[in-house]
Amino acid sequence: MTTLHLRRTQQGFVPDTAEDWEQAKRFKLGSVTKAEVVNPRNIKFLRKCFALLQVGFGLWEETGIRAQYKGEEIKPNFERFRKDVIILAGFGYPVVNLRGEVRYEAESISFGNMDEERFEKLYNAVLSTIVHKVMRGRISEERLRYMVDAVEEFA
Repeated sequence: MTTLHLRRTQQGFVPDTAEDWEQAKRFKLGSVTKAEVVNPRNIKFLRKCFALLQVGFGLWEETGIRAQYKGEEIKPNFERFRKDVIILAGFGYPVVNLRGEVRYEAESISFGNMDEERFEKLYNAVLSTIVHKVMRGRISEERLRYMVDAVEEFA
């Protein structure tokens, strides 16, 4: 399979980079080629979403919520936090387990499973969820955005 990045121009779609032009030369002029067209997602925005989740996790961890199971302390887990926040933000779906219990799973935020428009909605919903449902208003959206930007700058 060949991957090309194409740019839309008045003349139609053209290869975007010199490498894409080289790839396109493999196809004979006038030949018909089947292609699946996908708008690539912004990797920087994905990293910003993970920074938001990491900051939110740190804030939640600082609240001191702890649990015990069979006499052992259970520490907070980032993956569980990430999935729970995405579900609370409205981006989850019900599944049934082997015991017949209905649970919610978080939607996948991978590039192949979520387009940029839906991902932007998820990001804004996650931000609001962290402020209003996780931190219950103990932090403002502006302050959280500032903290995420600081993490992004540092990274």
